[in-house]
Amino acid sequence: MSGDRPQDWRHPGYLAVIDLVAARAGLLPPSCPAAAMEGIDRAMARAGQSDFPSYLARLEVDSALLDDLLVELTIGETYFFRNPEHFQFVRHQVLPDVRRRRGPTHVVRAWSAGCASGEEPYSLAVLLMEEGYGERMEVRATDVSRAALARAQVARYGEWSLRGPEASHMRPFLHLEGKRYTLDTRVRERVHFGYLNLADDTWPSSAHGIWGMDVIFCRNVLIYFNRATIEAVARRLHASLADGGFLIAGPSDPSLAAYAPFETLLTDWGIVYHRPASGEASRTAYQTRPSAPPPAPPPAPPRAFTPPPGPAAPAPPPPTPEPTAPAELAGAQRALAAGDWREAVRLAGAHPEDAAAEAVAVRALANLEPLAAVRRCAEAALRHPLAVELRYLEALLLLGLGRLPESERAARQALYLEPSLAVAHLMLGHILQRQGDGAGARRAFRTAESLCASLPPETRVPLGDGERAGHLAEVARAEHTRLEQAREEVRE
Repeated sequence: MSGDRPQDWRHPGYLAVIDLVAARAGLLPPSCPAAAMEGIDRAMARAGQSDFPSYLARLEVDSALLDDLLVELTIGETYFFRNPEHFQFVRHQVLPDVRRRRGPTHVVRAWSAGCASGEEPYSLAVLLMEEGYGERMEVRATDVSRAALARAQVARYGEWSLRGPEASHMRPFLHLEGKRYTLDTRVRERVHFGYLNLADDTWPSSAHGIWGMDVIFCRNVLIYFNRATIEAVARRLHASLADGGFLIAGPSDPSLAAYAPFETLLTDWGIVYHRPASGEASRTAYQTRPSAPPPAPPPAPPRAFTPPPGPAAPAPPPPTPEPTAPAELAGAQRALAAGDWREAVRLAGAHPEDAAAEAVAVRALANLEPLAAVRRCAEAALRHPLAVELRYLEALLLLGLGRLPESERAARQALYLEPSLAVAHLMLGHILQRQGDGAGARRAFRTAESLCASLPPETRVPLGDGERAGHLAEVARAEHTRLEQAREEVRE
């Protein structure tokens, strides 16, 4: 708790409660002390406690009381088919994969870890029913809140739970009773609810039914855990998957790649974690739906590495080599800076296992043969799915070739991996502008400006090829202003 200023807390008892929660449940210290104190006040009132020593003593021995407090310190935001791209991945990738590997009689096992009031597991059940798994599914749903589990089992919902774009999938199974909807028994009986604190080491377990899962949804839960707890939970999630199973986390959740032997798959919208089956070939990229054939390259592709509008040079100087970099990589960086493209490709190409070396090779090759650089970059990104620079370079190259939809996809993947990458927001603005999406372009330019403006003006922007934050903020501001003026002229 050293990072919290004492004056932020009205009483040291609140800090003692937070420390106990960190020790028992692995939760991070709250980022907003005021909201945390209000939540603790509500939990203490429900427990009939008015002084901290008594409340702390009860928390030590009463797990139900601790669970009630955890609900106050986390957010149970959910609705039916939230993040529809996740469900589309299950529909178009997971289920065909399971059918191929396990055969048509296999019972699909799915788990909603942190199910809150039940919208997520019921959405999974409806999806499986739509895909013909009515009698061949087992959906497990767990949560740390017994109150939320009780509401989930009652399965009565308001319009707020149907606000998502894919809610139409649920409406055939909902019956209006007054101002609330009751979920059809056909769906309710497909989901098995149970209590589980993910921070406990009691799972995977046949007693909980948490084992051999074909797909796990654990979304926006891990954001609350400290690093030690995330490591332990990641290992248990991996152990809970069947061979060939998939784990889908939330867009804000921390990366799990370093904590368990997952294969990381980069989709159009983010990362999926995969436990490869024995003898299964490695797969590091997926699309939500089957993709159309790539567009044919232009008849006369440009011969230089074309950056987006702005002052960036065709062959940017490489970053200063780390002391531990291989000699070939340091030499490749020097060759790139000197404009000796072929030597840079030769030296950097000796280290395909190194994402930084691959980026140097791509940068150099872009000045020799842009189409070959695109192919090299795509292959390197498959080997290094979490390498932000490779996704950014791929987007930049595709933009230079005029392949805008592909460039947009790569730029968004880079931003999924690193949402604060200002140069990627700036490039996305140019891509969207050229595709006629003025509103999206304005948002991208505003974000780029805001990110750069938050830095000292002379700070070098990450992957900005030496550009300073102050200058790029001006570039983004000018682009946004120009689009706003054009919009006003159209209105007039």
